[in-house]
Amino acid sequence: MNRVKNISIIAFASIGVLLTLGQMLMHLRGKEICFNQGCKIVEGVLALDPLVVNGAGALFFLTIIFLVFVIKRRGDLSFLLDLLLLCAFVAEGLLLSIQLFIAHTFCSYCLLIASLVLLVTISYRGRIAIFGMSFVTIEMAIFSFISLPFQNLDTLNLNQGTYAVKTCSNPGSVAFLIFSENCPHCKKVLSNLQGCVKCEIHFNPVSKIKKEVLPGLIPIEGYEPQINLLALKIFDINSVPVLIQRTDDGYKIIKGDEKIIEFIHSQCFCPGSSMPAVPFLQGQDLLQQGQDGVCSLDEQCK
Repeated sequence: MNRVKNISIIAFASIGVLLTLGQMLMHLRGKEICFNQGCKIVEGVLALDPLVVNGAGALFFLTIIFLVFVIKRRGDLSFLLDLLLLCAFVAEGLLLSIQLFIAHTFCSYCLLIASLVLLVTISYRGRIAIFGMSFVTIEMAIFSFISLPFQNLDTLNLNQGTYAVKTCSNPGSVAFLIFSENCPHCKKVLSNLQGCVKCEIHFNPVSKIKKEVLPGLIPIEGYEPQINLLALKIFDINSVPVLIQRTDDGYKIIKGDEKIIEFIHSQCFCPGSSMPAVPFLQGQDLLQQGQDGVCSLDEQCK
């Protein structure tokens, strides 16, 4: 490989190392590098820990840099870099298929990493990039013929997407709160559900969440966040928070933090209860986060 190729490959791979390591550090702090809610949704679909996935990504880009220097001395070992890049395209094809056909949303961070893999490959050898893209196309074509993520729609219900339930001995009504842990409007609703309530509230997140998000509640093993996304899709809703109340006539849908809190205040608070404070939202301008009291699933609230 010539000097210009080497510099380009090392430059793109170095960006990949910095991004993946940065994502690992951000994850340890409870944050992430992402420009929409898709990252959390895709993360909820995958069973692998984000630290493992990003650690493998950092190792991949570091290996590319190492092989560039090895091939510089021993050109006969270039097949190792060929094989590594082709394997990366197979992995990226799987991730893209999961985003498109299972999560039904795109992870901006994942797409950024995929772009770096493509740029590294084009800089190294265009023929490998063509082979790699062929693999991705075949994988996505195969996924398009598979019925995922749910095989038996007859038994599908919102209870399967419930992370935990807050209830009393004789609840007056049953409601499902679909939310995202990164949405400030959702946090406002969750804070107003502290204390005593006389409704049976099911907490249905759009992605896997940590126990710290809902302290004091017992998590239900095997809950499926994708069901909550599917419910929103069926109702043609692309934002959270959403409260779905079960009634005798069917279901009533309430969107937006203020309307949901009004419902909680009028129908769910025990006599004598007062509205709890929302300390972690003090100083935040909710008008900048959406005029309807919701967070879009395509764009991250700021």
